[in-house]
Amino acid sequence: MRSLHSGNKNILRYIKKASLVLVLAILIQSIYIAGTAHALVTSKLTGVIISDLQISFKWGDYLTNEKQYYLERKTDAGSYEVRPITIYTNATSCTDYYETGHTYTYRVKVLDADNNLYIYTDEIIFRPGDVQKPDSLTVTPISSNQIDLKWGYPGNKAYNTIIERRAEGETSWGEIARVGIGENTYSDKSIWSGERYYYRVRAAANDSVVTPAYPDEGKSAYSFLYKPTELYGFALSSYQIQLTWKDNSIETAFIIERKSPDEGVFKEAAVVPQNVTAFIDSDTKLKPNTTYSYRIKAVTGATASEYSEVINITTTYLKPPGSLTSSCTDGKSVQLQWQDFTDNETGFEIWRKTGTDSVWELYESMGRNATTFTDLTVSLEGSYSYKVRAKINTNSVYSDFSNETTVWSSTITAPANLTYETVSQNEIKLTWQDTSNIETGFRVERKLGLGGEWFTISYLEPNAVTYNDKWINDTDTFFYRIKVFDRANSVNYSNELMVSLKKPEAPSQLAANALSSNEVFLTWKDNSSNESQFVIEVMQYYYFREVGRAASNTAYFICKDLNPEKTLTFRVRAVNGNSLSDPSNEVVATTKKKVAYSDLSGVSWAAEAISSLGSRNVFDIPPDTRFYPSQKITKGEYCAIVIRTLDLVKSSAGSYSDVTSRHRYYKELMSAAKLGIIAPDKNNRLYPDSTITREQAGIILAQALKAKGTPLPYKDSSVLRQFADYKSMTPASTDKIAAVYGAGLMTGKIKAGRPYLDLSSSVTRAEAAVMAYKAINLK
Repeated sequence: MRSLHSGNKNILRYIKKASLVLVLAILIQSIYIAGTAHALVTSKLTGVIISDLQISFKWGDYLTNEKQYYLERKTDAGSYEVRPITIYTNATSCTDYYETGHTYTYRVKVLDADNNLYIYTDEIIFRPGDVQKPDSLTVTPISSNQIDLKWGYPGNKAYNTIIERRAEGETSWGEIARVGIGENTYSDKSIWSGERYYYRVRAAANDSVVTPAYPDEGKSAYSFLYKPTELYGFALSSYQIQLTWKDNSIETAFIIERKSPDEGVFKEAAVVPQNVTAFIDSDTKLKPNTTYSYRIKAVTGATASEYSEVINITTTYLKPPGSLTSSCTDGKSVQLQWQDFTDNETGFEIWRKTGTDSVWELYESMGRNATTFTDLTVSLEGSYSYKVRAKINTNSVYSDFSNETTVWSSTITAPANLTYETVSQNEIKLTWQDTSNIETGFRVERKLGLGGEWFTISYLEPNAVTYNDKWINDTDTFFYRIKVFDRANSVNYSNELMVSLKKPEAPSQLAANALSSNEVFLTWKDNSSNESQFVIEVMQYYYFREVGRAASNTAYFICKDLNPEKTLTFRVRAVNGNSLSDPSNEVVATTKKKVAYSDLSGVSWAAEAISSLGSRNVFDIPPDTRFYPSQKITKGEYCAIVIRTLDLVKSSAGSYSDVTSRHRYYKELMSAAKLGIIAPDKNNRLYPDSTITREQAGIILAQALKAKGTPLPYKDSSVLRQFADYKSMTPASTDKIAAVYGAGLMTGKIKAGRPYLDLSSSVTRAEAAVMAYKAINLK
């Protein structure tokens, strides 16, 4: 009886709770009648069918003043009803139960702090049983950039399929493709070589409702390594074969396989350590005058590459050609010449590569005893490289290659960088660079005024790089050029140089603007056409003294290394040789107060940058507080620092999934996006609150300087080869990172005695300040 009585009490308690939930639902429903307006900020609603009776929902929490979310459901053509589910504030998911045989429509509403009820999400519609979870998946690596997937459904049914992927070491899955009904295969070609990838698939009832993934943990496969290329070989003797190849992967070893005519199948001939690109096969099984086939693949402990191309080599020794030379006299053809050191070849092969192309191609074949060749298919101002080898046609017999030779197809290269300096009122010294090594001599030519005729005023010997003209005055304008010539009468000219020793006109409209506690930005109007420089002067003890010089045709200068809160008077003069213009107008500027922070003692290397940018109001951190220089910063804060430092803040707006107008760095992020400095991913997300990596920071800075109109000079990615982590760098970003490193905006780190760029590590606030400060001080 006691047990029965206890059970009855539990039933009563359950009925009371159910009644309360029902009453609450009715009350909420009464509120909902008026809540038909949409919220100003809304979210997409998605659902995952958990079973035949259960579905889970997710949405984004983009509001800051909500009190409660509510889930509504409509069955078939009925009306919306509030589901009796408790959803807590800031929640972004819930689960609901249903019955089969109906069509359901769901949406989420939100109750704000003022008790206003709004529609928060879009509607999703589905019918239980319309889709089923996949029940099979195979993952097959095909090449270094392709992995193939194949999947199936119970009863061989067909649905729209979503494919998800994550790389090894990552925890989040990303959608990479959606495949239509009736398709059950997909080739993933957006992968990196030698990486392990996990895949899973799920059926999609529509854009918002999907089944659980199969399998939940995913199935994995390694992509192949990049295969070795340019496999090449020749006989060193009747019992030795030399092999060379190009290494394209981060392998642990190479496996060399050989096929002999006696065995007819490839067998392992050797295992070569990583980064080695040559091998001499001295196997005692090698026989004279016998043709062997070779192939090679790269391997690691987890995966391998495809095989290289197969080459055939015969153990017959041919001595290679030597002393290969090239020349170009007319800019239209290249002449090759070499020495033939063998008497049993049937011919020679001419191999060529052009410009910066790294791939050699068989260009032409020549007959026996040939020692010259003329290439008639060259373009003016092009670079061409050549090498030659001997061959015996019938037996796949080749010699080693000759030396390589490179030629520039030009008539004769012009003298470069013609400049002058003033010696006296009637004499100048001309200077240039001799870029040719085949000239017979030089001519110095001069004309009076822009419309004058050119006259030769002097003949000079080969290799000359200077000339003094003592017959010049300070009233006329002269033009000079240097003419180079060779024995074939090929000629070329240097740049033209204007020289005027007139007193230059004074600059005007000088203006000054204090940038920071130690920098003042000066601008002026250039009124002269013959200045060689501008002299910047500042008053000190009632006299003006020179503090810097700016190049000709320049109209600005940043005066640095000044004292904080110092009032200074500036003026500018134009310079032409020994002649100074009258001074410009004088301007006064007061440097800003130096900004200090209390925790910079451990980052003395960054103190100047932090203080300078602080006085420019780049940071949101108040002076005389803690700066937290070692704290890792987010992408949003880094963008703000760069955008403010380079003065790129624009009046712009945008719509991104993870950036609202309330975001702390909204204005700077929108400016960066509008200028193409950053871009959203396929889900329209910018990730402003994610910690930024050194790679991301370098790319953003390079893009910002480009948007500023001061792009970084190009640097070949080979400058990064000095770093131990070069091969792990993202190929698509190496050019930008090379430019950032080459400009000194990023430096390497020493780990275990070896240099690393460490692009995947996070950026601290001090590092960000130094990068931005260096960017505005580039020469």
